[in-house]
Amino acid sequence: MPRSSAQGSKRRNQLANLLKAQENVSTSELANRFQVSEMTIRRDLKQLQNEGIALPYYGGALAAQRITFEFEFDVSHRTHLAQKKRIARTAASQVKARQTLFLDTGTTTLELAKSLAQSDVEMTVITASLVIASELWARGNIRLQLLGGQVRGGNPDLAGPLTEIMLERLTADVAFLGSDGVDPERGSFASDVETARIAERMGACSKQTIVICDSSKLGRTGAVRCLKIDEIDMLITDKGANASLVRQLTDRRVKVKRA
Repeated sequence: MPRSSAQGSKRRNQLANLLKAQENVSTSELANRFQVSEMTIRRDLKQLQNEGIALPYYGGALAAQRITFEFEFDVSHRTHLAQKKRIARTAASQVKARQTLFLDTGTTTLELAKSLAQSDVEMTVITASLVIASELWARGNIRLQLLGGQVRGGNPDLAGPLTEIMLERLTADVAFLGSDGVDPERGSFASDVETARIAERMGACSKQTIVICDSSKLGRTGAVRCLKIDEIDMLITDKGANASLVRQLTDRRVKVKRA
């Protein structure tokens, strides 16, 4: 084996052990540690990602084995699943080649991730959801960017100040956001403050904001508002949506698609 290949193999083994020992590492820190260029580190991390050892996140990587990807979803995932799948396919059809997308956490955005994974459209997806990352990380047409942050207790996603700081520095063409409730007057709601803050920032940092949710969420509110009604460009829901509520939304200049 050539000396350079042997050194690269040794370095990647050390990288893998380092990923196991700590939650995440940045590209610049690794370049300094191993006295190589950041480009070399990115190539090493890419190889480790292909081998299933590392998972990309904003500015570096984290150990894939630290994350359990086989999450058991509760009743909320199984409820209205057929509608969520149709909504996801319609949402995926809105994506154009080489666009950058924000995907927030949620069962409908997870179905969207599954639809995008079956697409051959080139795109960049930025998410704080570990389970969405697990659906997309090995897809050749998708450049996946996993936001940093703290893993939430009982939730397969990242949140907190670090996540919000990263979002402030990023821009997307489209933000696809789930919802716990969409009120034609007040806007879109989330179940808790942390989820709402991430959705709010994704919407603010994107050129277009699309809320995706099944019709049971329409006319409802939730614990925390994340989007005002005039911050929603489009709502994608199912054909069971109440006609009066749809009319109220369109009157407020929200484009509504029923899958």
